[in-house]
Amino acid sequence: MQIKYQEIIEKKHLPTLFFNNKDKPRHVGIEIEYSNLSLEKSAKLVSDIFGGNLHKITKYELELKDTKYGNFKFELDAQLLQKMQTDNLFDKLSNIIGSVSHSIDDIVDKTSKRFVPFEIAAPPIPIKDLKEADKLVETLRLNGALGTTHSLYYAFGVHFNIEPPSQNIEDVLRLFKSFLIIQKWIELQSEVDIARKVSPYINDFPKEYIKKIIDLEYKPTKEEFLEDYIKYNPTRNRILDMLPQLAFWDEKEVRKHLPKEKINPRPTYHYRLPNSKVNLFRWNLSQEFQLWVIVEILANNEKIFNKMSKEFLIQLDSPLFNKNEWIEQCHGYITDLL
Repeated sequence: MQIKYQEIIEKKHLPTLFFNNKDKPRHVGIEIEYSNLSLEKSAKLVSDIFGGNLHKITKYELELKDTKYGNFKFELDAQLLQKMQTDNLFDKLSNIIGSVSHSIDDIVDKTSKRFVPFEIAAPPIPIKDLKEADKLVETLRLNGALGTTHSLYYAFGVHFNIEPPSQNIEDVLRLFKSFLIIQKWIELQSEVDIARKVSPYINDFPKEYIKKIIDLEYKPTKEEFLEDYIKYNPTRNRILDMLPQLAFWDEKEVRKHLPKEKINPRPTYHYRLPNSKVNLFRWNLSQEFQLWVIVEILANNEKIFNKMSKEFLIQLDSPLFNKNEWIEQCHGYITDLL
């Protein structure tokens, strides 16, 4: 389903897609997982597009600073390996048993090519400039990057960190509700890979929590929303992770409940669903982002939003809830929206 962004703006379906409630550009951060390209090569390719100065942090972590949009980070997406490098464990082991560090590095390199992805974390860029990021994907593909579809082992994803249109709890919550209503339809359209479905990183929200959130009578304060969210979701591993946004509102309270979670406070919806299809011709980030745009279109259509909220809640309450039937209903409503 192709969306013509400009037509939507002109029809005023989405007055806040490109600009927030203060008339400032809305931004989206992007994280892309892939294999078969070294960090150094990846950083050089991105530098050719966006400029910047390369800085090596560890063997498994690089940073490209001062590009036209900010700083890009490149890393081997394995926290344990980064910690081993930071703590100089390879050097310590080498001193104890000779050349073991070389054999460990060999194991790391071979293992990472099969199981552990490399990751590019792009700085927030204006949503209206998202096609600039498509150039990055095309360059990775042309230089041999491999994504989710290349191997059964590759549970690689793309994460969008989407700035809300405002920091009002009503606005933040409305988009969150909109996503939950059509989540299963989005999953079908996104063709989520089986390796990612069975991974622990994009788990569903509990049914009881969805019912609580979707109810049109649920109108919490920021504090109440934070409390309810953490009660039902004490983890980052959700398709739409709200912990960064909650920590942006009250980092101390979030860390009090989740002291061991790696949470970067920032005003964002951390949307973790999409596959990384960097090796597929014609796939790009703008195409994948269209599914989120539909979330925003629904949130901005009060009549259909309210109708779908009520119907979805009835469906969830039914012991005969049929996911496929609800997906069909969603498709009908979304066709009307567009």
